[in-house]
Order: sequence, then C-alpha cells, then structure tokens
Amino acid sequence: KDYCPKVFRTLRKLFKVDPADYMLSLCGDDALRELSSPGKSGSFFYLTNDDRYMIKTMKKSEVKMLLKMLHAYYNHVRAFENTLVAKFFGLHCVKLAGANQKKVRFVIMGNLFCSDHTIHRRFDLKGSSLGRTTDKPQAEIDEYTTLKDLDLNFIFRLQKQWFEEFRRQVDKDCEFLEQEKIMDYSLLVGVHFRGAIDIDGDKPATPRVSRWDRNHFLSDPNRTGGVRLNLGRICCQELN
Repeated sequence: KDYCPKVFRTLRKLFKVDPADYMLSLCGDDALRELSSPGKSGSFFYLTNDDRYMIKTMKKSEVKMLLKMLHAYYNHVRAFENTLVAKFFGLHCVKLAGANQKKVRFVIMGNLFCSDHTIHRRFDLKGSSLGRTTDKPQAEIDEYTTLKDLDLNFIFRLQKQWFEEFRRQVDKDCEFLEQEKIMDYSLLVGVHFRGAIDIDGDKPATPRVSRWDRNHFLSDPNRTGGVRLNLGRICCQELN
C-alpha cells in the first residue's frame, strides 16, 4: 500500500529526486543493510546499498501522526528550502507472506550522512545534558558511533551570514514541530575532518578546514543575497 502517493511524488520532485534513480536505489538487486538493533521506539532502520535512503519501520500510530501532519509538512518544506527537517520520500505498508500475514509499515527518508566526504563523527543533539553521553568506552568510539550532547568537544565557527541563516532556520523548524505537537526530536550533525600534514610531514596535525574550503562550501554562487544551507556543507571547527 502506498500512502498519499501523489503528495510524496510531489515531495520527491521538490527535493530534486530523480524517479529512475530512486527506484533503482530501493528496488535494485543489492540488499538493504540493517543499521542496528531496535531503539527505544522499537523501530528497525535500514540503508539502501548506495547510502542515499534510510528506511524506518513505523507503528500504526506513528503512521497516523505522519499522515495527520503531512499537509503542514509539505507547506513547510515548500516554504523553506533551507529546512533541516528530515526529508520524507515515501510512506508504505506491505503484508508479509505467511500464516499471520503481518503488516509492516515503513517510511523512506533521506540519509543525512550520505556524502562524498567521510563522516568521522556523528552527533545526535537535543540541547539537554541529562543522560546525553555515549555508553561506549573512549577506545571503542569510531565513525559509526552516535555521540550525544556532552560528547561534543568542538567549537564550530561559521561565517556570520551562514550562522544567522542557520539559527533562523532552526527557529522556524522548531516552531513547525511545536505546532504539530512533536516533542522528541534532535539535530543530527556529521563532522568530516580534513586531514592536514604537520610541519614534519610525518603525522596528521589537528584537523582543520582551510579558508578556501570555508568560502567555497558556505556559499552558493547560484544565489544572490542569500545563503543556501546544505546538509553536506563543511564549517571550521576547533577542538575545545
């Protein structure tokens, strides 16, 4: 079953998703990859083989909630091209073969961490400090570990115009989620360290981003007088 197929088709067009590539990613010969065991919600997460799309199983009540807010969601992402709200591409339900014929409902979303750059650190930020650390020992933390607020030991330095647009968009997105009575949400952040060689040339120095990178990645030459936020952009960071 496809929920609201015309709406999601319009959303995919709005998000500039090529229909043929979309179908190939989801229905190609390559199997989906399961990300992890179920979280607190009990949902399972899968990635397409090309890392572009994430599939999340949903409860019936969650499907109803998404459908209820779909009209407002569509208006929001259409009005704010810089929105940081998750991109939804499709909502479906399949009936499994077998005696019980269990129904599985799932949503297809964009994968934030699909990038040409290696993501070295991943953060799930809620703006809270209660229980907001990873339970992994330091030695076991790698690029696939989801870190939390108190694990963040970086200072991100953004160009003023980019920072102001980012803050403005976060405020708008939070207003939208508040209006839809959505409480449990967070900001996902992926960090890529651009390796630099120190003066001796034999070991990496503190990861940094050059001035050219900052100017190149934080601006959009196709727009005038505005900033185009992009989930794959890089900003300057410092170790705290």
